[in-house]
Amino acid sequence: MYLLFDCNNFFASCEQVFRPDWRRRPLVVLSNNDGCVVSRSAEAKAMGIAMGEPYFQCKARLEVANAVVCSANFSLYADLSDRIMQLLEAALPEVQQYSIDEAFARVDDKRDWVPFCRELRESIRRGTGVTVSVGLAPTRTLCKLANETAKHRPALGGVMALRSPEDWQPLLEETPVGDVWGVGRRLAPRMHALGIRTAAGLAASGLHYLRKHFGVHGERLALELQGTSCLDDASPAERQQIMVSRSLREDVRDFDTLREALCRFVEKAGRTLRAEGMMCSALYVVLRTSRFREAANLYAANQGVQLPCPTDDTRELTRAATALLENLYRAGFEYKKIGVLLAGLQKAEQVQPTFDHPNVAPNKLMAVLDKLQQAGHRIHFANQGAQEPWHRSFATRAYTTRWEDIPETSPRL
Repeated sequence: MYLLFDCNNFFASCEQVFRPDWRRRPLVVLSNNDGCVVSRSAEAKAMGIAMGEPYFQCKARLEVANAVVCSANFSLYADLSDRIMQLLEAALPEVQQYSIDEAFARVDDKRDWVPFCRELRESIRRGTGVTVSVGLAPTRTLCKLANETAKHRPALGGVMALRSPEDWQPLLEETPVGDVWGVGRRLAPRMHALGIRTAAGLAASGLHYLRKHFGVHGERLALELQGTSCLDDASPAERQQIMVSRSLREDVRDFDTLREALCRFVEKAGRTLRAEGMMCSALYVVLRTSRFREAANLYAANQGVQLPCPTDDTRELTRAATALLENLYRAGFEYKKIGVLLAGLQKAEQVQPTFDHPNVAPNKLMAVLDKLQQAGHRIHFANQGAQEPWHRSFATRAYTTRWEDIPETSPRL
């Protein structure tokens, strides 16, 4: 059996932990550069605020509702996530973190875990201020379905268990196939075209039929919905690429400003590359104007280059990226987004030396810089400039990770 712990409206909930006056009010968290909505409180959802909706489109509605608007505060979210995972790991065996706000745990199917989950759920709420929902089922796909149902049915008390086909069959019949974990927006229309409209329809489809139309993935989805766990046997796929991009603070015409932003993103991508013990052999740069401009003022382009040798050196990646930016840049346009993509990834120990490039070992200078940055030192290459090319107009305090932001209390007189 599996347990799935999933935090409710995680980013919004984190913002409300240290601001009780924001509870029971519509609250949204905006993405990098305050571009679009990435988390909503239950009250904001009730208003019809959609996930991913651009802020400028819902700004007026939020102001009328006296809603709270927050810029993403990832240091706070990551710290609270770590605390939640520590509580789970102390209470359960075989905990596997799936995302910043989700974790699976494999447990013995002979025990009634519902009372335990209710107690652990309350311990997490008391310890962090964040509410979680829990799904219990024999497969991970059914766990996701149980967890999502527990969120929206108050009578369940935040915990739902699916132990047998009699428990999950009614739920499958009322669940649209597009809501099944692993189906998504691209696969759902293809299933609709074949008459598969619900999760029950997918579970009842023949395995050979599903393999013919959707490959092994479709067959595994059906088996999971039937109660046969098969995702564990699939080894996790290695990362194929690293993408770092962000909307800019304002429309940028100046090439130097674009280059500084790109250098920041290349350094971040390189740091991620080294953290996973990998090197890349290809690099791409993307550049575009705002999608909401008139057609005559729209511009979007990307270009890539094959590197002479796989590398994890930020300096080499930066030289390649800036050369591509020089080719992509067109004067007269107001650019809104820029990014870099590292491709052709392979483990550092698998890179083979050549006569032209006999030294393919990870760069020691980069390792030293990474350690200094991890220790909290603000060390960066000068090509980034001094000003960040994005803004956070609604930034909240780093309540748990910055000394000057830690809340203070005084004894009541």
